[in-house]
Amino acid sequence: MDTTVADIFDLLKGIPPGAWVAISERQHKTLAYGVDAQAVLNEAQQKGEKLPLMVRVPEQNQAMFL
Repeated sequence: MDTTVADIFDLLKGIPPGAWVAISERQHKTLAYGVDAQAVLNEAQQKGEKLPLMVRVPEQNQAMFL
């Protein structure tokens, strides 16, 4: 099992708490965000990303481990 640690803090700047975020497979950029996970996934896939990383921005500042 390959374990990788990635800091996505900068990718989540300015995105409201509770929002779903689609991040490119290589975590180079945020593809879409919003309140509906399926809509965010659809938008990311329309941009050509087949399997984006989907995360939800925490309601409070806290560490996230994916």
